[in-house]
Amino acid sequence: MPDAGLRQQLRDALAVVEALRAENQQLQARNDQLAAQVQELSARNEELVARVAILADKVSLREDEAARDSQSSSKPPSTDNIAARQTRAQRRAAARDARKEAKRKPGKQPGEAGRDRARVEPHDTVEHRPVSCGGCGKGLDTASVCGHVTRQVIDLPEVTPRIVDHVAYRCRCSCGAETLADFPPAARAPVCYGPGVRALAIYLLDRQHLPYERCAELLAEVLGVTVSTGWLCGIQHEADQLLVPFIQKLKLMLGDAAVLHVDETGTAVGLHKHWVHTVTDGLLTLLEVHPDRGRQALADIGVLGVYAGVLVHDGYASYDYLDKAAHAQCHAHLARHLKDVAKTDAYKTWAGDMIAVLLDAKHAAESAAMAGRDRVPQTTARRIRARYHACLDQAFATLPAGPKPRLRHQGGWSIYQRKAWNLATRMRRDAADILRLLDDCAIPADNNAAERSFRMVKIHDKVSGTFHSLDVAKAFAHIRSYIQTAANSGLNRLDVLRQLFTDGPWIPPPRPART
Repeated sequence: MPDAGLRQQLRDALAVVEALRAENQQLQARNDQLAAQVQELSARNEELVARVAILADKVSLREDEAARDSQSSSKPPSTDNIAARQTRAQRRAAARDARKEAKRKPGKQPGEAGRDRARVEPHDTVEHRPVSCGGCGKGLDTASVCGHVTRQVIDLPEVTPRIVDHVAYRCRCSCGAETLADFPPAARAPVCYGPGVRALAIYLLDRQHLPYERCAELLAEVLGVTVSTGWLCGIQHEADQLLVPFIQKLKLMLGDAAVLHVDETGTAVGLHKHWVHTVTDGLLTLLEVHPDRGRQALADIGVLGVYAGVLVHDGYASYDYLDKAAHAQCHAHLARHLKDVAKTDAYKTWAGDMIAVLLDAKHAAESAAMAGRDRVPQTTARRIRARYHACLDQAFATLPAGPKPRLRHQGGWSIYQRKAWNLATRMRRDAADILRLLDDCAIPADNNAAERSFRMVKIHDKVSGTFHSLDVAKAFAHIRSYIQTAANSGLNRLDVLRQLFTDGPWIPPPRPART
């Protein structure tokens, strides 16, 4: 019996052990399952952390783009938000108040005699006599004149077109042959508009930037000349064809200039973005429209490929391929980038110091030029270059060591660190171009000459809208080149347009050869 009881106890113990073993296997399986879940959740967590970092970087980029204004980027002032406009208005008001305190008030000063508009020789005189006495009311028909007061009115007469019939006679010679007289160039059809109407139409379209419909309306209602929008479009193409020798000569003259300003800006042609390129020396101005912004456009323009002078530009990478020319970078563009970087507190000091260095370089070059020097004195130039590189050393000391990560939005560096690194690296790489004005005072510190030539392009986009075709855009650019170059030479724009349709385009006079 005891043996039977013991065997029963052993069987019970074995059963318990088997149950525990089965339970342990279940727990082990559950543990393996939980470990797999933990590993999966850990990987998922790492993925989410990486995505959060990417999204945070993108949000920082969008916030940075939204915070940019015309003072810290190349955006035009018209795109500034209300806060930026208010800040700009406050700065202007403060500057205006400072001028009021420092200088005289605008307008006529107390105690000085006033001045009226200067009189000119009148075309006609109209006399006015009083009808009755202002005292007793008696008529003044036979009263003697004891004085007079003259007021001059400058007004426009009624404008009407002058219509001239040109009659060409056919004469018969004694030999029997008949010869018809030649018509003047203006009489190109049985009924046509002359060079005055054509010149005014181009002036309204490409100088005053009226849309075709409003230009036709003005010609009809003010001048009594009824034209169609199709005629206006055709006259632009005609002007463009007449300007071929002018554009060819302009490109040759620009190629011989010592310093050229180049830039590009976007414009819409139909539904596609194109680029308006400018090449100017401050007096001669060439505008060209091209579908491409970069190297292909620069090659097709036909001036810059063999140019061996100094190119002033904003640092756009495509200009670096023009290796026959020396390069100078615009300080105004760099100052805007530095102001943008200075919005981050960590970079405010070196960015502000660098702006001061650029301003000092500009003033040193201008002072040397006014003193008749070709370059800034060596001591001054050496001091400015030392400060320039000291600012860059300070910039890199505020950034993480080593090169920036290759890809954006992948963690590691913030958008602000990348921006500061990009600018500091560029300014170290292009130091010779940025400070070239210290060695040649004829090089300006900014690229305003190129940007001024774009102002009318932007106004045209706002007033007249997009160009309907590339041919129309190119015609506009060439006509703008013509009237802008003529205006820079002190000529009347309407006169040179009239000359274009009579004797051919005005050609700039030759300039002294570059030494």
